[in-house]
Amino acid sequence: MVEFPEASGDQIIAAVVGKPIAHSLSPLIHNTAFKQENLNWVYHAIEVMEEEATECIAAVREKNIRGLSVTMPLKEAVIPYLDGLTETAKELNAINCVFWDGDNLIGDNTDGDGFVNALKSQLNKSLNDKTFAIIGAGGAARSVVYSLGKNSAKQIIVVNRSKQKAEAAVQLGGSNARVGSYEDVAACDIVVNSTPLGMARTPTEALLPVPVEFLSANQTVIDLVYNPIETEFLRQAKSLGATTFSGLGMLIHQALLQFRLWTGLKTPIEGIENVVFNAVSG
Repeated sequence: MVEFPEASGDQIIAAVVGKPIAHSLSPLIHNTAFKQENLNWVYHAIEVMEEEATECIAAVREKNIRGLSVTMPLKEAVIPYLDGLTETAKELNAINCVFWDGDNLIGDNTDGDGFVNALKSQLNKSLNDKTFAIIGAGGAARSVVYSLGKNSAKQIIVVNRSKQKAEAAVQLGGSNARVGSYEDVAACDIVVNSTPLGMARTPTEALLPVPVEFLSANQTVIDLVYNPIETEFLRQAKSLGATTFSGLGMLIHQALLQFRLWTGLKTPIEGIENVVFNAVSG
């Protein structure tokens, strides 16, 4: 049974739903943002199974939950119970948040744009003269490829063990996207790991998504894994002299895009970055 907490007084409730959910940093990010903006909102993590998707959205309507983040395994499962989707969500056929448009519940996907916003902020330059190697072809990769295509990246190369999945991801990136191999990675300006390899406390924590011989000092290397902050992949890339970024930037930026959909406010990221970094680094 899906149960959202009752609001206290004129408090407004927001939440992230999915399973597992206990590890989510979304409550920390959003509650910090609400505090920064002096909003009487509170954000909870609610465990919801895939078979509870229809019940979940019904509860959102009944309880007037004003902001909803959606994670696995619900990113596709809740779509049939919404009133509409943004163009991005339609293209990806997956959502990561729900917002109210009048009386309608609309699904959106802010993952890819969160990645692009984070990278623009980190590099402080345009992406349209950059070539990208995206390692992996799952949901995160698809959203990144789609947003890079929208932002006119010079070239997007998807490298994945399953060529069929790579080809499906490439379709989202426009005419400048293609399927590639490890050999193509060496010639790219920016290399992005979108696989779970390297995640802390997993059997693949020490594994690399790309052999280190395809990396070099003149590249920017990004790992969408954010725990640990410095994965083995980033550590090896840094040892070669590459510029490296963890997945924390994307995590925070995609969350703040959701925050803006719900509240209409654009809150400063600096204070949130410090809080989240300290939480992840222990």
